Amino acid sequence: PDERTPAPWINVVANNPDFGFMVSESGAGYTWAGNSGENRLTPWRNDPVSDVPGEVLYLRDEETAEVWSPTPAPTPAGAPYLIRHGAGYTTFEHHSHGLKQRLRLFATPDAPVKVIQLRLENVQDRVRRVTATFYAEWVLGADRGTTQQYIVPEYDDENHALLARNAYSEEFGAHVAFLATDRALHGLTADRTEFLERNGSLRHPAALERIGLAGTVRAGLDPCAVLQVHLDLQPGESQEVVFLLGQGTDRQTALELIQQYRDPGEVARAWDGVHTLWDRLLGTVSVKTPDPAMDILLNRWLLYQALSCRIWARSALYQSSGAYGFRDQLQDVMALVHAAPHIAREHILRSARHQFEAGDVLHWWHPPSGRGVRTRITDD
Repeated sequence: PDERTPAPWINVVANNPDFGFMVSESGAGYTWAGNSGENRLTPWRNDPVSDVPGEVLYLRDEETAEVWSPTPAPTPAGAPYLIRHGAGYTTFEHHSHGLKQRLRLFATPDAPVKVIQLRLENVQDRVRRVTATFYAEWVLGADRGTTQQYIVPEYDDENHALLARNAYSEEFGAHVAFLATDRALHGLTADRTEFLERNGSLRHPAALERIGLAGTVRAGLDPCAVLQVHLDLQPGESQEVVFLLGQGTDRQTALELIQQYRDPGEVARAWDGVHTLWDRLLGTVSVKTPDPAMDILLNRWLLYQALSCRIWARSALYQSSGAYGFRDQLQDVMALVHAAPHIAREHILRSARHQFEAGDVLHWWHPPSGRGVRTRITDD
């Protein structure tokens, strides 16, 4: 309790080139689709001191009204947290308030969906009633201050989902973001001011100090997505609840993704798919040196982050451009020549397509349109 790593310890999770999220040891981080700089679903913040998340899961004991988060931020409980970063996922484990808690975050390998999987086990000899409330600040662009006035929310009752779109986005205007859950809802709101109150903080959301949410969903508000569900746990019982955060290319696609991954079997298959993807790629080459710590880095971890962070996500805590770069990423992709030669080849051809007949290149360019900057920087 009350101990932190010297700086945020992050995992950049991208299990395909078009979607992912960043998570640190303190909390749930931020999520993007298509372009980690230009189409952030939730806020990216590169403050290495406060490390404020743009997404938070809160738990509340309905007997005592105590509120805490199963992550160390923003509302820690007075017990240790165990955080594990792995290839394509991060888990938080925590035991407090008579509940064993495990929060697992991962991205599906073949769809723009982030799975937030919470498991609670009641270790007491009495019935427990707990609410789980997931909060996400919508951005749907590069910067929330610019986009928030254009975000239009919608509630889809059939799928227990809050939808949102930003029609003013030049390249992602037709896309529809969503926050959904696999359970019947106890409450919801799309108004951040209602949830936090004016000058309120993520550490103590005003809405969790009272019963219920107003269910406000309309344009012109301070946009966010909040879903709240109840869990009744018998003595010794375990239950899971899944929240889904993602974006479809249109409204129908978004609803189809929600319907697909509300199925526990699909979530389990996606979880297995994450391991299959990375085990196959990261198991291609293995090295043994006199230094076990070096072996740990060289076998799996550095190769994993070279692909997920540098090539697919193009995002991290310090910098989040979303753009492809000619110079640095051609160096990064050299790490994949043996483990994933097809990915290295794709990237070399992608870079070559951004070279001019005169010999110079686009120093960087943004998907999906390819707009970039021709600088004639010599080291390209």
